[in-house]
Amino acid sequence: MALRADVSCVIPVRDGERYLAGAIESALAQSLPLREVIVVDDGSTDCSVEVAREFGVRVRCVQQDPAGPGTARNRGLALAGGALIAFLDADDLWLPQKIALQAARFEARPELDLCFGHAVNFWSEDVPPERRDGGAALLASWPGRSCITLMTRRSTFDNVGGFDPELAFGEDLDWFQRAEDAGCISEVLPDVLARRRLHERNLSRLRPEESREAVLRAARDLIARRRAAARDETRP
Repeated sequence: MALRADVSCVIPVRDGERYLAGAIESALAQSLPLREVIVVDDGSTDCSVEVAREFGVRVRCVQQDPAGPGTARNRGLALAGGALIAFLDADDLWLPQKIALQAARFEARPELDLCFGHAVNFWSEDVPPERRDGGAALLASWPGRSCITLMTRRSTFDNVGGFDPELAFGEDLDWFQRAEDAGCISEVLPDVLARRRLHERNLSRLRPEESREAVLRAARDLIARRRAAARDETRP
């Protein structure tokens, strides 16, 4: 039997039928196979569920009423059996070595809680050239403090808690900051581990003001938590 990583992959999706198969295929094509792939359909009105179920027993697909990305991630987390957890968005792709490289880091560093990597953006083939803004800098690799490059121990969620179900944007940034506040140990690998698809339905492109506000809100919440902690430390 081929060696498998004790890693669960959670893919939240809502109306992602166009790209979901590619995301799932990139998870199933890992050089070190996953323990499981869980797709959580967050109230899709398209054929996302049918796409996931075409993969048969290789993919577990569960459905829920539309409740947002945080709730979908938490649902997948509750079902996951792996000691390590990785997330993939339904329109993005993993490179084949992602799981092997990160699982090796957790084996080498028992104290490690979170492991990230680098990511690159790429334009979806269905976006015409005249609509591809941002220039070459947009396609350069970047250190991906993002769910698509994250791997973390299942036990870390016992310490930090799950994703905030009230956040329509920025639930990942909020969680990363709470993990940092909780003293979690993290590292960022120099390797490119994921490809983020740029297309005309990216939430950050469709609703840029809400996306920017989510980042600002996460920053404000972090400052508020740290100020509160500093006050508690100075109390007699």
